[in-house]
Amino acid sequence: MKYVPPPFAAAAIWEAVEADLDLVICITEGIPVRDMMEVREKMRQQNRKTVLIGPNCPGVITPDEIKIGIMPGHIHKAGRIGVVSRSGTLTYEAVGQLTELGLGQSSAVGIGGDPVNGLKHLDVLKLFNEDPNTDAVVMIGEIGGSDEEAAALWAKDNMKKPIVGFIAGVTAPPGKRMGHAGAIISGGKGTAQEKLAIMEECGITVTKDPSEMGKLLKKAIRT
Repeated sequence: MKYVPPPFAAAAIWEAVEADLDLVICITEGIPVRDMMEVREKMRQQNRKTVLIGPNCPGVITPDEIKIGIMPGHIHKAGRIGVVSRSGTLTYEAVGQLTELGLGQSSAVGIGGDPVNGLKHLDVLKLFNEDPNTDAVVMIGEIGGSDEEAAALWAKDNMKKPIVGFIAGVTAPPGKRMGHAGAIISGGKGTAQEKLAIMEECGITVTKDPSEMGKLLKKAIRT
């Protein structure tokens, strides 16, 4: 796991990749986009086996088994609901709601909010879809980019398990960065409304109220 300061973090990621580590989780926020573009392109060109999660993410937890990151472990409970999110804070919110409702988590994966990162929503959905210990998924996104749309379109034809989705930034004005470096609407694309509409069209149960994520998931697995 990488906590290296931003100017040196990309080089530290590449050092781990060169060592052929299976997994690198980068917590660091503020890594220059150009640095991450260079690292990711080198990983692609050299077909490296290393899986990168982050940067600017809270990490990964499988309750009662392993925690790699900065998430508060006490709010998690072992169970069968997968969580994937661009937002660390909303990851904790979703997990807290699930735990209060008696729904434990198989794993919670924070993929980070930077515009250039490792695993995407789509990658994690595929893993949850094939995981025999996961029955349903909470997918949390943000404005900016098109990762959530790509995941939804894949899920429409391939996902065997129910998904509840939430997108942060419904009221965000175009062209203004909201929190994460990747959370910016540009060219009229990447709005929360657009993402939610596509997700709903693809059969995902969506909400504009983050306090409803747990309740909707509980309802989805009962129907």
